Amino acid sequence: MKKIVLSVFALCIASFAFAQETDTTGSTMQQPVRKPVETFWEQTEVGDFSKPISYVHQRNNDVMYYHTIWRTIDLKEKMNHPLYFPQDQRGTWRSLAKVIFDALKFKETDATDYLPIYTDEYCTTPSSRAEIRANLVELKRTEQIDPETFEVIGELEYEEEFTPRQVTLYRVKEIWFFDKQRSLLEVRILEIEPMIEYEKETNTGEPQPGQEEEAVGAIKSKKRVGFILFDELRPYLAQQEVYNPKNNAQRLSLDDILTWKREFSSYIYQEQNVYNDRQIDEYIANARDQRIESDKITEKIRKFEHDLWEF
Repeated sequence: MKKIVLSVFALCIASFAFAQETDTTGSTMQQPVRKPVETFWEQTEVGDFSKPISYVHQRNNDVMYYHTIWRTIDLKEKMNHPLYFPQDQRGTWRSLAKVIFDALKFKETDATDYLPIYTDEYCTTPSSRAEIRANLVELKRTEQIDPETFEVIGELEYEEEFTPRQVTLYRVKEIWFFDKQRSLLEVRILEIEPMIEYEKETNTGEPQPGQEEEAVGAIKSKKRVGFILFDELRPYLAQQEVYNPKNNAQRLSLDDILTWKREFSSYIYQEQNVYNDRQIDEYIANARDQRIESDKITEKIRKFEHDLWEF
């Protein structure tokens, strides 16, 4: 009798131990036992309590002036490095591009709670799941070799996914307006467009004398991910910590940096004009003069607010 009881007890312990190794999804992979250890004190994550801070209600009749501009945030600039690094997720730290890629959930074809992407800058027509995935993968070709004769018998096509580290700049559409009720000049980001920079292989021409194959090179190319409505992105930004170079103990979120503190470097490449969509580089060819024109637009907005007051 004692042997039977001990056998049943041993089976129960074995089944319990096996159940600890599997999660609710049926995976037998080892699960993390705790949150990433980054400090020796108990640290509350930003995502546990943070929500986007609501804008002040804005009445249409109180807006006496507004100006729409488009600007570029270049992540190569040192001031924008907190938006670009870490290139790969480390603990709870993620870059802005990683947050966007995770929110898109383009690998999950049946996902319903994903961040939508739109095909136009006014964010009226959402892209389908197939279009989102097509924008985030690159179709490549490789030679198919016979395993016995080692001869090239054809080509194989395969997809290679773009990574967050390849997002090197963002295009942002924002509106500057003056509220006469509060006597305040404010800015609101309307939409953001990530741009992927990658090297695209291309044939450079016919084979030269002494060459058996065509010369293949790589050119840098930019690819649009799509237009993202900034108000729909803010809940994801508010839940992500970002490195604060001034004081690492003073936690900031990506929403704080982009929306409220605006701690990023950028330049204007287009303003609203009678031509509707004419950019600065279309009427100014020199890069130096383009930056000067960008600074003039910024100064024009500041000067408008300054001229409203008398001293």
